[in-house]
Formats: sequence, C-alpha cells, structure tokens
Amino acid sequence: MSDPLATAILLTLHYADLFDYAMTREEVVRFLIGVGTTRREIDRALDDPTRLNGHVLRLDGLLALPQRHALIAERARWHAAAQQQLPRARQYARLLAHLPFVRMVALTGGLAMENARDRDIDLFIITAPGRLWLVRGTAVALVRLARLRGDLLCPNFLVTENALKIPDENLYTAHEIVQMVPLYGMETYREFRRVNQWANKYLPNADASIAQVDARPLSGIGMRLKRAAERALSGATGDRIERWEMTRKIAKLTAQISTGADAVAFSSDVCRGFFSGHARRVLDEFDSRLALLRAEAILPAREPAPQG
Repeated sequence: MSDPLATAILLTLHYADLFDYAMTREEVVRFLIGVGTTRREIDRALDDPTRLNGHVLRLDGLLALPQRHALIAERARWHAAAQQQLPRARQYARLLAHLPFVRMVALTGGLAMENARDRDIDLFIITAPGRLWLVRGTAVALVRLARLRGDLLCPNFLVTENALKIPDENLYTAHEIVQMVPLYGMETYREFRRVNQWANKYLPNADASIAQVDARPLSGIGMRLKRAAERALSGATGDRIERWEMTRKIAKLTAQISTGADAVAFSSDVCRGFFSGHARRVLDEFDSRLALLRAEAILPAREPAPQG
C-alpha cells in the first residue's frame, strides 16, 4: 500500500484494535497516526473502493478491521457503561479540585475514550510545586470513599507545574495526552498540551483536538476555603507534612516496582505509579502487527509514522 493516507488510517485502526475499539470517522481524524489532514480527505480515502478496499469494516457508522464485527456491538455496550460512570467521575474530579494546591484534574484511560470495560476512573492531577505528596495524601481519602460507592478511583499520575513535560515520547503516551478529558483547570491543561507538543509528531491532528468540556473554575465559598487552606499550608507546617508524606510514600511505592513495570517515577515533582507494564505490551504488540503487515506487503517497508 503506497498511499500514505490510506496507510495512516490502517495504522490508526490497528492501534484502536489493540484496545478492542471500533472508531467513528471523527475519532479517526483526531487520532490519525503520522499524517495531518482533514475530515474531507479521510472521507475520500474511506469512500474510495480502490484505496482501502478489503482492509476496513464499515458498519453502523463505525470503522474496524475486517472480521471484527463484534466490536461494533461492544462499542455501544461500553459507551452505555461510560455514560453511567462519567457523572461520578465528574463528581470526584470536582471534589479533588477543592483540595488545596490542585491545579488541574483530567480523566484518562479507557473511560476518557468511553471504553469503560472496568470500574476504573483514572485521573491525572497537576499540583502546585512543593505540594504534590500532600495532595496525593489527601486524595487517598477520596479514593476510599469512592471504593465504598463501588468505584475504583485511581489518581495514579500526579505532576507539579514544574514537571509538565512528559518524557516518554512514544505513541502510547501521545495517545494518553491527546485523549485525556480535562475536568478542572483549563488554563493549566492548555499549558500542559503546549509543553507536550511533541505528541503532534505521532498524532498531527492533536492541536485541533483540545477537549472542550465543562471544566468550570471554582467560585464562591469553595474557592475561598481552598485559598484559606493553601495559605495555612504554604509555610513551614506544609513543608513538614510534604517531606514526611513524600519520604514514607516513595519508600513504600519503590518497594512495589517489579521487572517490566512502565516508566515508574517518584520524586518531589512526579508520582507516576504504573506498575503493570501495560504501555510496553501495547507498543510491542503494535510493532508486531506492523512487522506482519509489512511482511504481507500491506504496508510499505517503512511505515510513515513514528512508533516510539
């Protein structure tokens, strides 16, 4: 296949297939790998029988790989499950937003893609410098409350405003950045996206996909209480709590690291607790698929998109 756009569409569908995910045309535009283009050009490629004929399943307005009909029905099922989870995710994000030193809360993972195959509510949090571990410590109480309600709240990735740049420049991380849904702190979110413009190398349409959601700022008594708490914890007392919490939690979390874990990192500016190795498995499987497609001459010898 020597058509760069058709190749990019095929790569995008194969990547989504790793997550058992059928895509809309809008999602293909947003997450198109390696080629920046428009919805019109993608429609032309999809509707031209000479370009992707036989390589794409089109059914009920969704796109998937051939023989993956089951994903079409599953998409509706997981979408419905997501609609039940999203209101609770917004409630938790709003509660987290009221915590002192929280600057942004965003939904990540499968729920951000409305692909809710479990009860996990994955959250990415940005904090003020010097208070990351204090925020994490107070967030644990909300995690326990969520568990009582039957929800698995997972604030497993926190950074401060001093560490907005995500160092793992690969397709998986680029996807995570682009698909996250900000629920609080739009200004901080925009700065985060600006700092991580490297993701555009993998997903060139990313700049046009900044989420437009109801991420209202705090106001009234909620903001006043938050500011009062920040004033009370900005001095020596807050410093002592931060050092104590950081020291004990880094020691505990570091002891959990095993061979094959993803880019786990713990410092004064980062708490990234992904221990499963899921990202590396996804990238390895994607590389294997590309090798097979090249061997079958479906893809050219060198794919046009960087994989990381």
